[in-house]
Amino acid sequence: MAEEQHNAHALAWPASPQAEATAAYVREHCGDDLVDVADYRGETTLVVRPAAIERVCRALYDAPALRYTFLSDITAVDWPEREPRFEIVYHLMSLETRAVIRLKVRMGDDEIPDPEVPTVTAVWPAANFFEREIFDLFGIRFAGHPHLTRIVMPQDWVGHPLRKDYPLTGIQLPEPHWGGQVPFNAPLPKGIGRQTLRTADGTEEPPAARDPGEPKRAKRPKRRER
Repeated sequence: MAEEQHNAHALAWPASPQAEATAAYVREHCGDDLVDVADYRGETTLVVRPAAIERVCRALYDAPALRYTFLSDITAVDWPEREPRFEIVYHLMSLETRAVIRLKVRMGDDEIPDPEVPTVTAVWPAANFFEREIFDLFGIRFAGHPHLTRIVMPQDWVGHPLRKDYPLTGIQLPEPHWGGQVPFNAPLPKGIGRQTLRTADGTEEPPAARDPGEPKRAKRPKRRER
């Protein structure tokens, strides 16, 4: 029975010859930079040293038998309970062989809360916006990036919204953080509702609360369609 289950699993997710060849190539040419190789349901992940990511990517791009010339995506994951805390995930594809491979680098801890890795924009120019998004939302820097600025949040934003320790609301709320403490028709107490992550010192004032006795503004009439 156990053997039948094993065979069924092997048939459902056969090993990819291209992925196996890729792992073998990296072992041969970048062996000191390869940390781990993981296979799961037909997908292969190569974990490499952060400092070596640009070198490994260049090798996979230039290898005549591999030619990973297409960068599908770069993303990141925050694991605050782990050390290293962050993972950057690269999804590569060879347009010639249709092979796909996943690369990962792991970095960041209590001593390095804002880690840095080399950019891969020299290998794939399309990495530019992917790396800017990761910098913006996770706070991971990319050394050598030509224009590492925020791309989603405003330039004066403080903090990185996709970190797991980022406040869910981004504003000061009464404790505990659930609704109902302040009636909707009453002004908020002083300090409550203030945007805390808009400026570095968190001093931006919240919008002035409307007096409950103040009449509502009349709605503008809709323009007639011609």
